[in-house]
Amino acid sequence: MYIIIKRRLNDYNRWKEIVAEKDGLRAKYGSKGMTSYRNAADPDEVYLIFEWEDGKPYTDYLNLPEVREALGKTGTFEIIEISETFHVTE
Repeated sequence: MYIIIKRRLNDYNRWKEIVAEKDGLRAKYGSKGMTSYRNAADPDEVYLIFEWEDGKPYTDYLNLPEVREALGKTGTFEIIEISETFHVTE
């Protein structure tokens, strides 16, 4: 499963440091990796695409106190949108 999260950040570089610190914790909760994209017109808006193990709820990870604290350190708790998707091949 893929999770797409749209966020607004106050400090992209600080966010990137904090996200790197949480790689192991995300993996423990089912993350297989993440790719980030910045909006060309608004570099404080990012799109995060996570590959997540099916059956492991990503919400458990997002609701962890240490993850909520890390979100606060990036300058915002705001998550604009979350979408669950599946890779489709033909």
